[in-house]
Amino acid sequence: MTALSIIFLLFSTPLSGTITGTSEEQQQLGALKGRVVESVSGQPLEYVNIVVLDQQDGKVITGSITGEDGSFTVNNIPWGEYNVRMSFIGFEPLTLENISFSATNSLEDLGTVQIKPGDELMEDITIRAEREILTLNLDKRVFVVDRDISTTGGSALEIMESLPSVTVDYEGRVSLRGSSNVTILVDGRPSHLVSLDQLPATMIDRVEVITNPSARHDPDGTSGIINIVMKKSRQHGTAVMISTNAGTGDKYNGSVNLNHRIDNWNFFGNYDFRIHSMEGFNITDRDRITNEGDTLRQLHQYEDFLRNGTFHNFRAGTDFFIDHRNTVTLMGTFNLRDTRPRNYSEIDLFLPEEGGMSTSMERQFEGFGREYVLSYTREYDQEGREFVADLFYALSDGDTYRDVVVDPADPDMPEETKYVESSAPGQVFTFQVDYSHPLSERSRIETGVKSIYRYMEDDFRFFDIDRETGNREINTDYTNHFLYSESILSAYGIYSVSSGRFQVQGGLRAEQHASDAEQRITLEEFDRSFFSLFPSAHVRYLLDENNSFLLNYSRRINRPGISLLNPFVNYSDPMNISFGNPELKPEYINSYELGYRYSENRTEMNAVLFYRKTEDIISREMTLMGGDNPATHTTFENLQAGTSFGIELVANFPLTSWWRLNGNVSYFYTHLEDERLPDWEHEGDSWMLNLTSNWTILKRFNLQSRFYYHSPQVTAGRTTGGGCQQHGGQGIQDATYYLDLGLRTDILNGNGTVSLRLSDVFKSRGMDMHTYGESFTSGLSRRSQSRVLFLGFTYRFNDYRDRQERERDRSLLDEIE
Repeated sequence: MTALSIIFLLFSTPLSGTITGTSEEQQQLGALKGRVVESVSGQPLEYVNIVVLDQQDGKVITGSITGEDGSFTVNNIPWGEYNVRMSFIGFEPLTLENISFSATNSLEDLGTVQIKPGDELMEDITIRAEREILTLNLDKRVFVVDRDISTTGGSALEIMESLPSVTVDYEGRVSLRGSSNVTILVDGRPSHLVSLDQLPATMIDRVEVITNPSARHDPDGTSGIINIVMKKSRQHGTAVMISTNAGTGDKYNGSVNLNHRIDNWNFFGNYDFRIHSMEGFNITDRDRITNEGDTLRQLHQYEDFLRNGTFHNFRAGTDFFIDHRNTVTLMGTFNLRDTRPRNYSEIDLFLPEEGGMSTSMERQFEGFGREYVLSYTREYDQEGREFVADLFYALSDGDTYRDVVVDPADPDMPEETKYVESSAPGQVFTFQVDYSHPLSERSRIETGVKSIYRYMEDDFRFFDIDRETGNREINTDYTNHFLYSESILSAYGIYSVSSGRFQVQGGLRAEQHASDAEQRITLEEFDRSFFSLFPSAHVRYLLDENNSFLLNYSRRINRPGISLLNPFVNYSDPMNISFGNPELKPEYINSYELGYRYSENRTEMNAVLFYRKTEDIISREMTLMGGDNPATHTTFENLQAGTSFGIELVANFPLTSWWRLNGNVSYFYTHLEDERLPDWEHEGDSWMLNLTSNWTILKRFNLQSRFYYHSPQVTAGRTTGGGCQQHGGQGIQDATYYLDLGLRTDILNGNGTVSLRLSDVFKSRGMDMHTYGESFTSGLSRRSQSRVLFLGFTYRFNDYRDRQERERDRSLLDEIE
């Protein structure tokens, strides 16, 4: 069977008509619906647990959770007498008794149900209910940004550091459960404009972490998906929110969020800016190991750096509600970037004889990006039936200018001056259709197709500068022009069914991938094409209203990016030369999870065992040039395989009415398999602790502390495809730890909020890494301006509230009802 035949079969489910179960099933089952709101403010509550209990013995029959508007529907309820229990963190549980279903009453509408805040939460409520900073579901974790004081004045990177099982290294790379290959989405789509350090935290509503996604999602991201949901409102009238933050060391950001709703139209827009400065240093020491086993000092390099950047983001759009079933959304995003890093390096050489040099580099990058979205959603009268079509187009342009000076310590050797110009245009086009259809009150199918086209270019022009005339002369040895394009056609099908306390979901995604690459300087061409299948399976068992279990599996992929494939040799740092490998193969990962969740009153706990088996693992390989040459070159290779497993515990609970804790402890084990690996310990374990403590002081001030610790860990020098890193390879990374503090209070009748944050209180944050090769050892120590004091202010006009978008990645219980 051909690849296209399989894709066609997956998407051959009819998109029209109503598919129903047998008449006997329909006659023996009832349905429950209603809407849950908070009793003080009347605001709808999302994620409220709805559990149907047998009236005789209290056993759990089925259940659901509320949506963004507080509404819920529970299907597949056998005729009989029941009690209905509603519970949500921070609120008093509510039980409704004597709910019956029969031939004469198959649909019970509870209408609007009010639940009361608990005593602890009641003290903090004015006119609106506060969302918990962390909500735990079996299939994902939801982190509410504006409840976290430790992100005040920060960017999306600071938010990542607050997430359970997520780490951010010193170069800004994000890892989930010990793997740096994680897919990061913005509003459910890959963003090609904004890096995480450019996006102010004030623009973000919440972050969702999905560790084992179903076949509905793209299979990229071996450790899972992190979805950043931007702020947006649909409330009637006009509402505005303004935020501004300032930090020591020339760090400033601000944002404006606007929303206007009238009749069938909703207009929204926001603007944010970020001015950022960062300084620090790197120290590298390299030793050479002789054939006799002697260790000789070879190189000492000290490099200081200064990073200055200015970023502007604009977003505007409209929702047009054709009627209560049909909605069209049009949105555009624009991004301007200007970064100006500077590096100065002093290099001392000890072999074959003492010497040295100094290098300096000043760089300027100017970029402009655009993204456009057109989306159509149709909801049907039949509960759970929905059609969504989404069109996305992004393009970006970026130009970089570098001045490089190399000054040998030997006065008889001339100074060398280089100039570099580079541009990196790119574009992405995606078209996606998703459709869900209940087969009966017990089951559902979902299907969809998606087409992706990406084009990227790296035009790198290297010039030598004539010392006498100052004229630029092109150096063809170091000049590079690399073009890369890829197309991906995929389709998926998912079947979900519930029976008693079990909910089961199985899915399959088929994908045809084709790519072409061209190195115009060397006239090399590369192309590849492959077909892949990505199955997924999720099983949930509801033990009772407070305890449930989840077992799931998915197959995923990590495709090497343009910078890992480009064979061009990068000489920006003459002591650390790097280049890509066009023969890299993608990684394939089989991921398994066994999870447990406990939830009662204001206490939540998750425990998850996970296991990942990776084939053709991508590793950064660092080797010595050889002989008396102290330089290293870094490239990328496929190892045979890698195995990782671990356990993570996440908890969110109150200690007293004024003190609350949430945190996680994770343990990871990694083993790399390849006979080419050097003779060092290429397996090991590590663990991390992320603990957040919240205190309410005098019923007005909120004090927060966050402590983070990551033990030493084995590294294969892996990357996320974002760029060739010139430092680090196979080796050991030392432990990392730091403490953040924050304070916040509301003013101006609750319309304004003042926040204060001190990051890295003890200035303990840094990176120390040891790399081992066949004939050398290398140590890298890096420090930057990590202790920063931020002051922030937010003001809300007309009670601006963020709307929680209806998620395509709904919870498993909602998916299979």
